[in-house]
Amino acid sequence: MLVIMTVSGVLVGVGLGMMVRNMNLTRAQMTYFAFPGEMLLRMLKMIILPLVVCSLISGAASLDTRSLGKLGGIAVSYFLVTTLIASGIGVSLAFIIKPGVGAGALNTNNLGLESVNTNKETTDSFLDLARNLFPANLVAAAFRSYATDYKMVAVGNTPMEPSSTRRCLL
Repeated sequence: MLVIMTVSGVLVGVGLGMMVRNMNLTRAQMTYFAFPGEMLLRMLKMIILPLVVCSLISGAASLDTRSLGKLGGIAVSYFLVTTLIASGIGVSLAFIIKPGVGAGALNTNNLGLESVNTNKETTDSFLDLARNLFPANLVAAAFRSYATDYKMVAVGNTPMEPSSTRRCLL
């Protein structure tokens, strides 16, 4: 049943995404529509670090070196070597591919855009509150918070209109 629900959820998401793409939504509407997915990804990212650390600690604490003997030592060394190889491959691919380079530029304030003198909407404040409740990185959450900011964006030959972006407050 879980597999059927997962596959049907993926199919519904793809269909909904195809329908929304043709609706010509504004930037604010796209932000509101993407908010539940953003929160899901934030919660998944937030739980990864504690889950991995707890798993490693409980695994190391349950080892009894006397009863394991030579086979246990080989298994532990195999685990350590394969983990180091996987970490090395992951880090080297991250340096080669550089994921998120284009998305990182959207959150910086050095885009040369002028500020808009409009007040922040109430819904933006509530969305920022929810974003700060579920940080993607627990360690970074101790030093940073997210807030919505409005910038003027020139689109073709049309006059400049406000666009909402998120910025990181230190």
